Amino acid sequence: MRQRTAKTFGTRHDLTYFRHFTPFRLWRVALGLAVPVLALLWLGVSGRQSFYSKGQLSSAHAFFSDQCGVCHTGQVRGASMASFRKPVTDSACLSCHQAPAHQPNQPFNPSCSSCHVEHRGLGQLDHVSDAQCVECHEDLHATEGPARLVADIRGFNRNHPEFAALRNSPPAFTAINFSHHEHFGDSIRGPHGPVKLQCDDCHRPETEINGPWPYADPQAPAAAAPPDPTANVFLDTRRELMAPITYEQHCLSCHELQFDERFAAPVPHKTPEIVHAFVVQQFQDYITKNPKAVHESRLQDRKIPKVAIIERSPPRNAAEWVHQNVDRTEQLLWGVTCKLCHQVEFPSPGGLPRIKPSALPAARWLPHARFSHEAHSGVACESCHTLAPESETSSDVLIPGIKTCQSCHNGDPSVAGNAENRCFLCHQYHQWKDRMHFRGGHTIQELTKSRSFE
Repeated sequence: MRQRTAKTFGTRHDLTYFRHFTPFRLWRVALGLAVPVLALLWLGVSGRQSFYSKGQLSSAHAFFSDQCGVCHTGQVRGASMASFRKPVTDSACLSCHQAPAHQPNQPFNPSCSSCHVEHRGLGQLDHVSDAQCVECHEDLHATEGPARLVADIRGFNRNHPEFAALRNSPPAFTAINFSHHEHFGDSIRGPHGPVKLQCDDCHRPETEINGPWPYADPQAPAAAAPPDPTANVFLDTRRELMAPITYEQHCLSCHELQFDERFAAPVPHKTPEIVHAFVVQQFQDYITKNPKAVHESRLQDRKIPKVAIIERSPPRNAAEWVHQNVDRTEQLLWGVTCKLCHQVEFPSPGGLPRIKPSALPAARWLPHARFSHEAHSGVACESCHTLAPESETSSDVLIPGIKTCQSCHNGDPSVAGNAENRCFLCHQYHQWKDRMHFRGGHTIQELTKSRSFE
C-alpha cells in the first residue's frame, strides 16, 4: 500500500505562484486601480457639487444643493472664494435672510449656523432644539440692568411659568358690563325668539366676521366684507386670532337700540352728541309731518326702577313737544339702555353724559408668543376656555392656563400621544418687528446652475 506524507502533498503546490502575474490577478489589480482613478476623474469633471456634501440639505435649501459656494464662502486676500472646506459665515446667511437681533441687551449673539444646523435631512431649520434656548434662559442675564423675563426656564413641561396674563395679575380693566354666564343660557331672548348661543356666534376669526349668523334679521343688509385676495391661498391668513368684539357685528341683532314705538330706526351706537342730534331730528321730522300730535294725549310712562321720570305739563307748541319727548327719551336712554352695557357719567347737571371708553383688552393676550386658533379648530371652545360659562364680568381673563396647554403639548410628536412642546412652537428668537426693507443679491442662475468649484 502506497504511503502519502505531508511532504509528498506539499510538492504538488507551486511555491513561486505569488511571483508571477496570472491573467486573473492582472485583471483584478488593473480594475482595483482603474475604478478609483475613474471615480476621481469623474468627480473632477462633473459639475455636481452635492458629491462633496456631508448630508442632505433642509427642504428650504434643497434647490441649491449643488451650489455649495452659495453658503460656503470666504475672503482670501480681499476676494470672495467658494469652497466646501470653508465654514458658513453669518454674512452668507444674511445675504438671503434678514434676521434682526434677539434682544439689545443679550450677553452674546450666537452665529446662525450654531442654531440652524444644516445637512441633517429635509427638516425645517427654524425647528431648533431647546438646548439652544435653555443655554441662556436657564440662568438669564442681561448686559444692562436686570432681566425683564423669568430668569429660569428649562422647558415647557418642566418649570415654565404660568402665562403672564394669568400670573399674579389683577383682572383686566374694562368699562363694559357683560356676563358670559347670562349668554350661555338655554333660552335667552333673540331677535326672533328664544335662542341658545354658541361660542362661535360671537367669537370668530377676522376673515369670518362677516359670515352668516343664524339669528340675524334676514331683511337687514349684510355688511360688505372687504375683498381678501389671499383668502383662498393661505389657510391661516387672518384666522389665527379672534376678531375684536363690536356692537355692529355681534350685539346689534339682539340688542337693537329702539327708543320709541313711533320710529322704526334705532338710535345709532355712537357718542352722546350724535345720539342727541339723531333723537332731536327724529322728533322734529315727526311733528312736522304730524302737527296734531302736539295735542294728543301722551301715553303713561312706564315705571322703570332707579329711573325718575320727570312729569311735565302738556306742551303748548311743537318746540315744547319736541323738547319734552327728547328729554323723556334720553332719560330712558342714559338711565337704562346705555347703562345696560356702559358706564355712564354726568359731568354737569342737565348736560349730556360721558360714556367711559370700553377699554376692551387687545385680542392678543400673549404678546411674547404666537398662537393660532386655526390649528386648534378641532377642539371645543369650552374644553380650553373652561371658566367662560361661569364668568359674570367682562374683567375676567378667560384664556386657558398653561396646564391646559401642557395636557396636549407634552413631548416629542414622533411618539404617539404627544404633541410638539419645544420652544420654537410658540416663541421666535428674532425680533421681526424690527425688520427693515431687504433686497437680495443672488440671481436665479447663481442659485441653480452648476458652476466650477474649487
